[in-house]
Amino acid sequence: MGPLWLANIILLSISVIVFAVLLASYLRSYRNLRSRAFGGIIAFSSTLLAESMVAVVIYYNLSLSFSSGLAALLLLINALSLAGYIFLYRSLDI
Repeated sequence: MGPLWLANIILLSISVIVFAVLLASYLRSYRNLRSRAFGGIIAFSSTLLAESMVAVVIYYNLSLSFSSGLAALLLLINALSLAGYIFLYRSLDI
């Protein structure tokens, strides 16, 4: 596994942490406010958390078969996605 694949896996692991924090925050707010609106937000966060966890495994398997050229492109996509997720967290922080 090359350094770009490792960077991808680390970035995805950070995404897992961000989604876990998001989910915990929204669950805490749901318990305090009992608003039905949190159902969709919690489902969305749970789905993104699961997607990131699966992506870590898939990227590890991809790293065994593909070159760093693919890893560089995926790293750009993952960096932009993580930035968007952090922005989402900051804008929906309840």
